[in-house]
Amino acid sequence: MPKVHQPNLRNIRSESSNLQVGKNGLSESFLIELSNRLKKEKIVKIKFLKNAPYNTRQEAITILKTVLNRNTEVVEKRGWTVILKKKD
Repeated sequence: MPKVHQPNLRNIRSESSNLQVGKNGLSESFLIELSNRLKKEKIVKIKFLKNAPYNTRQEAITILKTVLNRNTEVVEKRGWTVILKKKD
């Protein structure tokens, strides 16, 4: 049986963010792109920019978790950067 590529948390930590949330916040197009990336890559790094319409990091993460389904978990939070992983 061939090996399936598993996302490596160490690699994604060192990379720049896959997606960025800016002044439009969690728009419909952003959520569609996030969903597609999670299906394809299983792990995604998101950066909330300074002009994102959220007062605190926790507020941004809470909103993100509510719009995503229960098959996604927050792996790591550092500053305004979040790593999400699709549950198996």
